[in-house]
Amino acid sequence: MAEQAVHAFTGRPLAPDDCAPALAALVQQGRTELCLRLPALDALCGDDAVVRALRALALSSERVRIRLLYDDHNGATARGHRLVPLARRLPSRLALRLSHREDRDPGLCFMVADRSLLLECAGWPRPDNARLFDDRRPLATRRVAAFNDQWQRSLQDPELRELHL
Repeated sequence: MAEQAVHAFTGRPLAPDDCAPALAALVQQGRTELCLRLPALDALCGDDAVVRALRALALSSERVRIRLLYDDHNGATARGHRLVPLARRLPSRLALRLSHREDRDPGLCFMVADRSLLLECAGWPRPDNARLFDDRRPLATRRVAAFNDQWQRSLQDPELRELHL
């Protein structure tokens, strides 16, 4: 079923309203690794279907690794974000990190599942040419390599830490 959902979004440009359902389909198709590079913790990754899919993936196996790298946390800290409590509950499976100042790019927005499924949303929240690719291994692998480099330089966001008294 998840594979059918992915195919419903492949092969055509996506409207901004299609990006969250396409991301949910990508997450549902993922099995072990998910890399999300976003300009901000916002409505794209806070969509009900996306959060449900992320929760299901995180709970599906001890081997699952979901990493979300973002540039701006202001919306998440001011209004709260639905992924923050989930990341606190499942820190070994879902990690949220703030990108290093030199890596920040408000136009950079992509998601890769299992190094093969790729959702490109460059220019989010008004993407220029958002697309979901169901088998782009060379491009997805390059995206993951760049993501890993940025992840190494990223920071634990002090604004999202929980204070225990």
